[in-house]
Amino acid sequence: MAEQEIIKHTKKLYALFGKSQGSFWHKLKEFFIEIFIIVFAITLSISFHNWSEHKKEQAQVKTFLLGLKEDIALDIKDVQDIKLFFAHIDTTYKYLNSLRKNTPPNNDSLSKYLPEIKYNIYLRPHKNRFNGFLSAGKIMTIEEDSLALDILNYYQDVIPAVSASEGSWVNNNTTLQNYMLDNVKDIDSDLAKWEVLTTPKGRSLTKSLIPWQQLYDRYDGLTVIGKQIIDKINKLYHLPK
Repeated sequence: MAEQEIIKHTKKLYALFGKSQGSFWHKLKEFFIEIFIIVFAITLSISFHNWSEHKKEQAQVKTFLLGLKEDIALDIKDVQDIKLFFAHIDTTYKYLNSLRKNTPPNNDSLSKYLPEIKYNIYLRPHKNRFNGFLSAGKIMTIEEDSLALDILNYYQDVIPAVSASEGSWVNNNTTLQNYMLDNVKDIDSDLAKWEVLTTPKGRSLTKSLIPWQQLYDRYDGLTVIGKQIIDKINKLYHLPK
C-alpha cells in the first residue's frame, strides 16, 4: 500500500511542473507537499517492514526458548540420574580400593562389585537446538540480555566443564579395564582379578575412580544455572513455574 502511494505521488511530482497554469510559488508549494507525502510514505513503509520483521524474529525466539527450556530440563533430569550412578559407584570403588593382597576377599562382595568395572556413564547434553540457533547468528536476537548470556554460559562454559570432569573419570575407567584385560591370567576367575586389583597400579586406578567432589560440584552448577534459565524463560512468557 505504501509503495503504491509513493509511485502515485512521484508521478504527480513529475507532472507538477508540466502544468502550464499556476504560479511558480504555487507549484513550489505543491512540490514540497508531494515531497513530504513521499518521505512519509517511505518512512511508514520502512517502519511497518521493521515491525513485521521484528515480530517474526521474536516469534522464532519464543519457539527456540520454549524448546530450549525442555532441552535443559532433560539435561537436569539426566544429571540427577548420573549422580545416582556415581553415588553407587562410589561404594564400588571404595570397596575395590580397600582390597589387600594379603587379606583374602569376601567372595560374595567381590562377585557383586567386579562386574561394575565395565560400567561408565556421562552426560549427553541436548544441544542441537542451541547449536543450530547459534550457527544461524540468532542468539543475540534474544532481547533479554541476561538470559542470552546465561544460555551462552550454560552451553559454552558449564557443559564443557562437566564434560572435562566426566572425561577424566571415563578415561580412568578405560585404563583400568585395559589393565585388567592385559594382566588377568584367567578372565573367568574372580580371584585372578583380585590379584590384579591389589597390585600398586590396580589400587591406584581404583582410587582414581572414586568420584571426586569437583564432579559433583559441576553437576550441581549445571543444575543451578539450568533452573535459572528455565525460570527466566517462564517469567518472560508469563508461564507457570
